[in-house]
Amino acid sequence: MLRLNILTEFRTIKRNYWLSFITVLLLSLCLYAGWNGQNRVVQRQNSIAAAINQMKASDALMMAHLDSLSAGHEINLASWQYPSLPTAAGDLNPRVTPFNPSHLSFVATGQSDMFNHYVKPTLTDDNFSIAFTELASPVSLLLGNFDLSFVLVYLLPLVIISFSYNILSSEKEQGSFKLIATSPLSLRLWLLQKVLVRFAIIVILLLTSLFIMFILFKVSINKLVLIFMLQVCLYLAFWFVLAYLLNLRGASSSTNAIVLLGCWVIVVLAIPSLVGQSANVLYPTPSRTMLINEMRSLQATVDKEQDKILDDYLRSHPELVTREADESTAYGWWQRYFASKNLMLEKMGPLLTEYDQSLKKQQEWVHKLSFLSPSILLQNNLNHISNTSTAHYNSYRESVLHFTDQWRDFFLPLVFQEEAFTKEMVAKLPKFHFDSSKVQSPILLNSTIMVTIITSLLLLSFTIGIKTE
Repeated sequence: MLRLNILTEFRTIKRNYWLSFITVLLLSLCLYAGWNGQNRVVQRQNSIAAAINQMKASDALMMAHLDSLSAGHEINLASWQYPSLPTAAGDLNPRVTPFNPSHLSFVATGQSDMFNHYVKPTLTDDNFSIAFTELASPVSLLLGNFDLSFVLVYLLPLVIISFSYNILSSEKEQGSFKLIATSPLSLRLWLLQKVLVRFAIIVILLLTSLFIMFILFKVSINKLVLIFMLQVCLYLAFWFVLAYLLNLRGASSSTNAIVLLGCWVIVVLAIPSLVGQSANVLYPTPSRTMLINEMRSLQATVDKEQDKILDDYLRSHPELVTREADESTAYGWWQRYFASKNLMLEKMGPLLTEYDQSLKKQQEWVHKLSFLSPSILLQNNLNHISNTSTAHYNSYRESVLHFTDQWRDFFLPLVFQEEAFTKEMVAKLPKFHFDSSKVQSPILLNSTIMVTIITSLLLLSFTIGIKTE
């Protein structure tokens, strides 16, 4: 009986051209979204490669200039740009700190359209002056990016709704429901079988489309790809279980369609928006304009007392004192500059910490409320799989700031001890390294929540009686 019902349902779907339509639709959406996401990744890789090539060319020129200076030759640069000056070497020849994409970064754009993929911290940069965000088109940010996550999170539920909203109601409207009601198979099990057939069809067609896309884009099928597939299947299961519940109520096709579309609006649009807005209201970040004004005001104050600040700074850092600072030299000017900058950063510390803490609390709040919407759970998982999540970019930012401190700590002793930067020191320059695998994964927790939601809906289905009228 089970095999007969499955074959009958499959033939019905095939006869109505649903199978052909959904096959073409899913394959087209996956290929276009994958191609679009891959283009963004290629642009990202090209921009990083161009920056690294520029850095290598700058290093080659710096080495040539250092050779000329060591040989006693003149070079065509202003005196303050001589690479033998540690301030010039640290400011004019920065390192590129890249955030390279992973092999699945094309799946979800995530935060990658808001943040830079590389920065070039210099000797005079600090934690607040480094720009990690880039200017993006407001229209692009409003409309979003047509990537695989957009197809899976936003469009796929609409395909499922159109495929499953009238499983039971269509039988009633065609007059065949009374015949089905007389069969020995319970109506609940009959409906569940029809839903499972449609679920299996969508899963097979979607996974096949994704595998074709991975093959075309030469993506190796590894453990992470299989986890990605599993997340998609769980999300599909949620929407099919929801459609099963609505069909159990025995309402008309039009009512089912309206209710399911309302669920789509709430789950995919309304709840994520409300969660994001509530985070901004509960944990507002200090005005960036206010922080900039505070820094400018403090800078004006410390500029007037640079000599005293330098004395106090050298007292607290006696290891840097090798000779009396000569105000007439470039070294003397830079020593006063860095001493005053250090004081400014110390005074701005509480405000900068408050700014970072507010952002962290916002992200924690969104994470806590993600259980309210399966679309948030899937989006978070896809962003993590793609290495484009907020957590990844926060970790990248921390790595860059740590490297900036290393870069500054390498050159500042040379500035205060008035030593020249030499060719031999190039090999000892700090090197940037970012390991994205250390970012904590939310996938297990989010998957558990998704399974719990699906199980709860299935248990709820046993409390709903099918209307036979």
